[in-house]
Amino acid sequence: MVVVGGAGIGVLFVMWTGWTAWSAADDLREVEGSALLLRQEIEQGDAEGAARALERYQEAAGSARNRTDGPTWWVLERFPIFGDDAEAIAIVAAVLDDLGDDGIPPLVDAAELVAARSFNPTDNQFPLDTIASVREPARQSEQAFDEAAANLEGVYEGGLVGPVSTRFTELCAIVLDARSTLGSAYRAAELMPSLLGADGSRDHLLVFQNNAELRSMGGLAGSISRIHADDGEVEILEQEGTSKYGPVDPPVIPLTRGEEAVFGRTLGQWFMNASMTPDATRAAKLAAARWQREVGGDVDGVFFVDPVAVSYLLTATGPVEVPGYGPVTSADVVAKVENDIYLTSPDPTEQEDYQNAVAKAVFDAFAAGRGDPVEVIRALATGVTEGRIRMHSFVDAEQEQIDGTEIAGELHTQEERAQVGLYVNDALESKMTYYLQYEADAIARACSGYAQEIAGAIRLTNAVPEGLDVPPTVSGSFPGGRFFGEIEPGQQRIAVYVMAPAGGRIEDLSLDSRSFDPVVTENFDGRPVAQVVTVIDPGETQEIEFQLRTGPGQTGPVELDVTPGAFPGSSNTVLHSAC
Repeated sequence: MVVVGGAGIGVLFVMWTGWTAWSAADDLREVEGSALLLRQEIEQGDAEGAARALERYQEAAGSARNRTDGPTWWVLERFPIFGDDAEAIAIVAAVLDDLGDDGIPPLVDAAELVAARSFNPTDNQFPLDTIASVREPARQSEQAFDEAAANLEGVYEGGLVGPVSTRFTELCAIVLDARSTLGSAYRAAELMPSLLGADGSRDHLLVFQNNAELRSMGGLAGSISRIHADDGEVEILEQEGTSKYGPVDPPVIPLTRGEEAVFGRTLGQWFMNASMTPDATRAAKLAAARWQREVGGDVDGVFFVDPVAVSYLLTATGPVEVPGYGPVTSADVVAKVENDIYLTSPDPTEQEDYQNAVAKAVFDAFAAGRGDPVEVIRALATGVTEGRIRMHSFVDAEQEQIDGTEIAGELHTQEERAQVGLYVNDALESKMTYYLQYEADAIARACSGYAQEIAGAIRLTNAVPEGLDVPPTVSGSFPGGRFFGEIEPGQQRIAVYVMAPAGGRIEDLSLDSRSFDPVVTENFDGRPVAQVVTVIDPGETQEIEFQLRTGPGQTGPVELDVTPGAFPGSSNTVLHSAC
């Protein structure tokens, strides 16, 4: 009877344990489904749907935590082989429940404000009090996700097996990504009132980069506007084209030895070449110094925006009328400002006047509050992620909020972070890179000696339409030009800079399988750089392949930073660590 009774109790225990585990798994599946729905509702601006999804999430997460926080689960955590998995599941349930209580509700509240158009400007006036009101909720949400990430980092992943290991890794990535996004949201809420003149008037330069003549940051600095902000009211007061400002000697500000070695003195001599450096901080200083020299007046910061980012914004605002020129839409604005104006007008002043007019018309539409707020936010976020929107503030307290974020566009020269750069420049003084299509990829394929081996490639295609009569204003092959007689109309001359992380080295480099031996590099403030200059015929595709090694101690994820082109999308990504 004792044996039978013991066996019966054992069966009951197994059944109870199995039911508890099954129920916990069912709760976690419900949490996952609710979280996906919650994200979808927030992204679509459906505040009521988000609130309902949050309620389902909180109920399921609370149930999962209760099921994994009792004596039954305590026993499961001590089973061989599967004990680590049970412990990890309990930690995950607790983390998800805490996020449901502290991290996610502020996001739903913010979604309600966005849906109500509470952040939209009206007649060029931004609602500073409403913007400032989300600072504390955003900080609390960021802190909750920061604590969640810390709790997940305490789990020993080496003890997890099968699907538990896979799902745990996915959850960690989602939480870390959300923490980064929320950090940016908090900094934006902290920063925006100051940028908009809440603490005194501000003047910023808006540099409209032209991808038809590529520079490392995206495009040459062709047309520039001065934006004045005072107590939330913003307007464009001045606009300039840079073509009329020739080279200065010495450079407008002293260049570093690395800048001169890689890009030459032209970086600091020409107004339009400020964006030849991939470092937004240096580009901003160069542009501001040249503005002060030529136009006069100090500025508090610099924004860089390209026409593709403007096309994203126009998906939210709809078509915008450009006074004296007609409308621009999300479908045609890039072609009109980067190609059509050059095909129809050889006068640089007319070209820049049109580009300035487009920049002002779209800015005014945005400042008037046009467009669906969810679409506006999505458009701006996409522009930042693809490297098409960058900024730098000369106000120390403001820049401290920006440092380390995507919008800062910093070139990492410290050895703690691994960043691989692929920077594309028009080397022809043309507008031909409007027709340049390219994509890049890389992989961290090995880890040794506390460093990683990276292999990658960039493929470049000259997609100029067959039979197109390319005028000298576009081809760059004109009498008196530097390459007249050397380059045929329709060809492209491209300079690609491959930049290894700080403390690393470039080990192999080839163009269409033809190796450069030895690989010649320059030192760009601690980062090795190799340059490849090539001429691409119409319809031709060329591939540059590289192998490099990160600096010592750079064992974490690796950033791949690629010049954004005159086409939607970007090759910017973060490579999984091989260590």
